[in-house]
Amino acid sequence: MPFTVSDFEDLLRILQQYPEWRMRLLETLLGEEFLRLPQQVQAILQAQQRTDEQIAALAAEVRALAEAQRRSEQRIEELAEAQRRSEQRIEELAEAQRQLAEAQRRSEQRIEELAEAQRQLAEAQRRSEQRIEELAEAQRRTDERLEHLTEEVRALTESQRRLAETQREMYEEFVLFRNSTERRLDEISRELRNLANRVGMTLEEEAEDMVSWVLQQKGYRFSEGHRSVVYDGEVDIVLLGVTPEGKDMTVVVESKTRLGRNAVFAWRQRVQSEGFRSQMEALGFRPPYLPYFFAMRPDPAAVEAAREVGIGLVTSRGEVVEGKLVIG
Repeated sequence: MPFTVSDFEDLLRILQQYPEWRMRLLETLLGEEFLRLPQQVQAILQAQQRTDEQIAALAAEVRALAEAQRRSEQRIEELAEAQRRSEQRIEELAEAQRQLAEAQRRSEQRIEELAEAQRQLAEAQRRSEQRIEELAEAQRRTDERLEHLTEEVRALTESQRRLAETQREMYEEFVLFRNSTERRLDEISRELRNLANRVGMTLEEEAEDMVSWVLQQKGYRFSEGHRSVVYDGEVDIVLLGVTPEGKDMTVVVESKTRLGRNAVFAWRQRVQSEGFRSQMEALGFRPPYLPYFFAMRPDPAAVEAAREVGIGLVTSRGEVVEGKLVIG
């Protein structure tokens, strides 16, 4: 059946009332790949956030290692200072040893004490050297750990760069897809508007032909072709005719693709209003007015409503309800 602007507006209202239908329509028009793009972008952002957290943790660990290195260096300096003092003390003891050697004859006991002190200093020196070696080994392990961490940071930086590049490429593809989709939607919208205009023109022509033919079968004569009048956004067809009794009659036709009960009562209220009469007279159409409907598919309730209010109803098959409501 023909698809009108009214049908399109109905479709939009239905899609607003039922979000799941709107999603089905978007899936059909845009494809699942487009709908999954927000989820993919969200996943990428979460991965980026986890990468930032890992880098922050590694940075904190590097700072801790740097602080440990600083304390190690400080300790080495302290040990070096102690070593310097030890060497200075050894020199002093050596000097004392020379003095004691000269006085060996006078104090063998003093020599033994100095010899023991020398052995203790030598042991202390040995322990200092061992400690220095241990510190050197710890420094080597620290350097290896720092080098390993540096490599990990470089790898994470490269991974982040590739991730940013992937994000940029995905965004560019998304922009291209979005622009293509928007252009296609614009084309569909233009096609629907053109279709609605073509359907509306065809419907008006059908309404003029059928209503004039029905009334001509009853003895009406029409001197002019139809005129279109816009009132409150609705387009009406006006036929200037003469009744079988020879009286002038202005036939006003409202055309609908699908006619419902509410539209019948709305049309009666409109044609009986003072505003409608004033506009018609201002356009040169004088009373009396005979309102009619032309509908491609009238609802059964609309047929009963038209019969109730006396407005004529014509379809493509002929007259369904005779028009009896004459507005003087």
